[in-house]
Amino acid sequence: MSILEKLNFSEVSRKTENTTPHMLMRRRLLNALDEQIQGANFEAAGKHFYRTVEKTVKNAETGESERRTVERPLRKMWWRSNDTVMLELRFGNRVMKVGTGNSIVVGTVENLVPVLEQLKLAVVNGELDDAMKATSDGRKRGRKSGKPEGIVVQPAATLAKPSAKVVK
Repeated sequence: MSILEKLNFSEVSRKTENTTPHMLMRRRLLNALDEQIQGANFEAAGKHFYRTVEKTVKNAETGESERRTVERPLRKMWWRSNDTVMLELRFGNRVMKVGTGNSIVVGTVENLVPVLEQLKLAVVNGELDDAMKATSDGRKRGRKSGKPEGIVVQPAATLAKPSAKVVK
């Protein structure tokens, strides 16, 4: 018996398994929720959380571009309203419609991490796929035209020219 005959083969590819559009959206939202969980743990401990980002910076002396690691403050998805913590699930820079409203009432900072964990499980189970798709489509629609919806821009040739005053 040859060595290859002992192996089991499959048609599944890593590329097709992990790079479907909805899986990429899920992974991006899961990474954002992980950062929010870390930030919530820091806030519960009374500390500030800074995420690390790699940034390309041009060196003033040599003129060459170089990669640097920079600390940035976390953009929190939660806020306080009348001593109650509220959570707004965001995908990119847009608010996701989850359930019947835009925001989730968390209560206290101690409840924030369990709520974020529940949202993370909902993303893994695919319960937020429709909301992610709707939010993503809204972002694409705004990007394509570059103009807000409902505004019609007339070409310059059709605009009326102001009449010149005749001086006598």
